[in-house]
Amino acid sequence: MPAPSPAPDDEPAKPSPPPWREFARSPLVPFALAASAGLLADRYIGVPLGAALVAAAVALVGWFFTRRATPQTALGWLLVCAAALAAAHHHAHRHTFAPDDVSALAKAAPEVVRVRGTLAEEPDRFRPPRFDPLLTMQREATSTTVLDISEVDGATGWRPASGRVRLSVEGRLDDLHCGDAVQVVGRLSLPEGPANPGERDYRGLLLDKRITADLRVKRSADPVVRIEEGWRASLFGWLAVLRGWGTRALAQSLPKDEAGLATALLLGDSTALDREEWDAYVRTGVIHVLAISGQHLVILGAFAWAVLRLCGFRNRYSAWAVALLLLGYALLTGARPSAMRAAVMVCAICGGIVLRRRVILANVLAFAWLVVIALNPADPFTAGCQLSFLCVFVLLFGAVRWLKPRDLTPIEQLIDETRGPTEKAARAALRWAWNLFAVGFILTAVNVPLVLAWQNVASPVAVLIGPPLVVLTGIALIAGFVLLVMSPLGVWAAWPFARVTEACLAGCEWIVHLADRVPGGHVYAPGPPMWCLVGFYVLVAGLVLLDGRRSRQLFVALVVFSTFAAALGLTPHTSDEMRVTFLAVGHGGCVVIEAPDGRVLLYDTGTTAGPDAVRRVVAPYLWSRGVTRIDEVFLSHADLDHFNGVPELLRRFHIAQVTMTPTFPDKNSPGVEAVLAALDRHNVPRGFATAGQRFVAGDVALEVLHPPPGGLEGNENVRSLVLLVRHGAHTVLLTGDLEGEGQARVTARPVPPVDVMLAPHHGAKSANAPRGVAGAPEPGAMAAWARPKLVVSSQRAGTATEHLHRSYRGATVWDTPSAGAVTVRSHRTGLVADAFRSGERQVIER
Repeated sequence: MPAPSPAPDDEPAKPSPPPWREFARSPLVPFALAASAGLLADRYIGVPLGAALVAAAVALVGWFFTRRATPQTALGWLLVCAAALAAAHHHAHRHTFAPDDVSALAKAAPEVVRVRGTLAEEPDRFRPPRFDPLLTMQREATSTTVLDISEVDGATGWRPASGRVRLSVEGRLDDLHCGDAVQVVGRLSLPEGPANPGERDYRGLLLDKRITADLRVKRSADPVVRIEEGWRASLFGWLAVLRGWGTRALAQSLPKDEAGLATALLLGDSTALDREEWDAYVRTGVIHVLAISGQHLVILGAFAWAVLRLCGFRNRYSAWAVALLLLGYALLTGARPSAMRAAVMVCAICGGIVLRRRVILANVLAFAWLVVIALNPADPFTAGCQLSFLCVFVLLFGAVRWLKPRDLTPIEQLIDETRGPTEKAARAALRWAWNLFAVGFILTAVNVPLVLAWQNVASPVAVLIGPPLVVLTGIALIAGFVLLVMSPLGVWAAWPFARVTEACLAGCEWIVHLADRVPGGHVYAPGPPMWCLVGFYVLVAGLVLLDGRRSRQLFVALVVFSTFAAALGLTPHTSDEMRVTFLAVGHGGCVVIEAPDGRVLLYDTGTTAGPDAVRRVVAPYLWSRGVTRIDEVFLSHADLDHFNGVPELLRRFHIAQVTMTPTFPDKNSPGVEAVLAALDRHNVPRGFATAGQRFVAGDVALEVLHPPPGGLEGNENVRSLVLLVRHGAHTVLLTGDLEGEGQARVTARPVPPVDVMLAPHHGAKSANAPRGVAGAPEPGAMAAWARPKLVVSSQRAGTATEHLHRSYRGATVWDTPSAGAVTVRSHRTGLVADAFRSGERQVIER
């Protein structure tokens, strides 16, 4: 491309207007902003549907009477109408259901039901997870989908019903497709809300999809029966069958690992990769190269446009073809918000080509936002949607302008004309590579706060590996697409494209796994508070939209603000109280002790649900408290449900020391070996605790009551580590799975009455027997010995608790399935306990 000519009389070229002017003259931008305000109002404040509709009607009337006299006032009325309609749309989507909705039948406790309905989505068929020595029971392949309910079987026979449920099946639903009518026998329940601070709101996530109940099917004889084929009458049914054909074609042409990557890359099937593979892309900050997004559609659209133009098609026909291709591809890959955003924007640009009209990019972006809201008003509150619009906003209106090469001076033009073709090509390649890395750096820097808020990970290594991965996945996307097109002709026709796809994806795997091992390549950290997010992105918006001196001032302000927020987040958190939190992890245990001086200690971290509980419960809680370092982890004994979260914890936090019982390393168990290996790999020192030892964390003292130095014969439970936590005059007793001979030894020595106690062995009768029940070391021994005021039982849902109330008569008993996380706060003025899920509060007095 020739260098731009200088302006007449050697005057500098007139600078382009700042981007805010384009937004100011785009008619859809104010409506997009108004609709966003309406969504936020209903999401976080709550706007009654009737009030929103009345406001919209009043605004329309106001517009009608002012549209000629005062156009600006009329526009204001229209914006109020847009905001009210958006609030009403969001409220109706999440809160308005028919009287016979299936949620009216569901209860908190699962109940067996027989229902009929239609599969609203193609089932996600998850592969069996890899063998995990930290699981008490290895998981099998599972399938999940959404079922539109039509009938429910009851005492009077089948009766009509409505609503959507999330259907989870142990096993693969290989012969069922979107649109098929089925009969299902399973356990119906209401979705659970978060049980711990920081935990994701599963019920809210389902509600965003208008799903109001859970239906779980365990492996049994014909639990899901197709009663009528229906996928042929459904667009998404045909798309699902087409996607299945594409998956099989890729599996036949590519090795297993690359076939899974290709299926995720080309068809948007996230189940094609197991959790560990998927997490490697998340940790390295390049998940966008796999998850179907605008990047994929732009690459595919550019390739299709180039092919059509080379074939001699006119611009208008090429525009129609590209628009239809990308819209169909977005639907084929699941109609995710990021893909739909890109498809709508490309369609709008292609529409401008067809109509020969100039396209205003700000208007196109606003139009895409309004379309996404119209399709699902809850999508703007998802990470993928937010990151997609943020990236395209910064890229189109900021990065393109910042990286635009300056005009050459006449001297520089003369020098450039003296360069040979090879030198010019080399300089162009270097400039292209520089721009690619610069764009990657800009987008990574801009995305950091939002990614931290959603995923609690920052990935500096993404700046280095992002550009080569974009190139490799771009080539793999085009080659894989051609592979699918050529597959019907035979293996010979697809072979060369399969080899290109395989080589590119193998290169991606190698780069990602190498980057995943780079020290400091990714860092887990707490998400920024809302004020920090709002302030950061207001400054980013100003930096993108403004130009000249104001933009430089905003850049300095952004750097200062980010530095201040980061320094504030790294400041150690101190308090004048001790906090002890019993997390709700199911059948397992994790107790977090936060000392007033900022030190954090954990007592156990495990559950029968597996190490994933750390990802879902423990880490989010710690991050919600601003914790980045764990000073010590105490492991009560060598049963998996008390320690299998340690490796995942090591990935996310710096742990200064792990203390265990002397016999912990001696247990011949793959899980113990895996944890010890993880400690060695992370260079975490080990300590051992026996009766009589005392640990101190500022004003908090932990006295070891058990096990004795010589150990005890029997299973691991009798050797459980028992800690008495003291803060001032307040005490908390942590008992692990203590029972049998170990419990008899502990109760033989006197102890002052404790304030709060962890019920031994998850509240089991064998360790918490009421008086008169045979089989206990001494009937009611623990209750009579400790005399607690509050007893917390960490157990799975559905476990009986009546015996606990009888045994610990006079004490309050909270079980974690009902109460959720229990937080005890010790201050010199008293002791207060709060239950997260039930909202109960108790002031513990003596």
